[in-house]
Amino acid sequence: MADGVSARQLAKILGVTEGAVRKALKANRIKRLPDGLIDREAAREAWQGSTDPVRTKVRTEPQTVRTRGTHPRVEVRTPAEAREAVSLIARVLAEEGVEDADGSIDFSKARTAELILKARQRSLDQAEQQGRLIERAAAEKLFFDTARELRDAWLAWPARIGIELAAELGIEARVLTQALTNHVNRHLSELGEPMGDFR
Repeated sequence: MADGVSARQLAKILGVTEGAVRKALKANRIKRLPDGLIDREAAREAWQGSTDPVRTKVRTEPQTVRTRGTHPRVEVRTPAEAREAVSLIARVLAEEGVEDADGSIDFSKARTAELILKARQRSLDQAEQQGRLIERAAAEKLFFDTARELRDAWLAWPARIGIELAAELGIEARVLTQALTNHVNRHLSELGEPMGDFR
């Protein structure tokens, strides 16, 4: 059974005005259930699919109702924190190619840096929702496991190919296999082990 909510409750869930919800209902962008209520998840998906994310403050994650003043206020308490904040702003602006990024930091530059960081976070959130991001630990483990498999395959290769290759060349298989093993071991030693401890 769908979890039905009223237009007013949905507006609070989405973080928009009740008028915006009523307008969406009238335009059939979101639909009512047979009992007159609205399925909150279906409405959230419909809203996301038909609303420009730049022009709305709709929540994209199921959360509790937004209340005023819930954002923690960041305060700079020491000169070191102030220097760190200014350094971060300058670095963000420089990375985006903003002119005079290393000059004095005013409110306009701080606001620009904040918008850049929000845009980056939004991009990361969207990539995560679309499944284009994976956890770093999982990626590192996959890399390490793949490197180990390749190393093990190379270590087994001389014994697997040695007899066949010795027959083609007309030389003793044991000598050729040992020579191939020595060269493979030396090469793998030069490459080194994958970095990190992923156990």
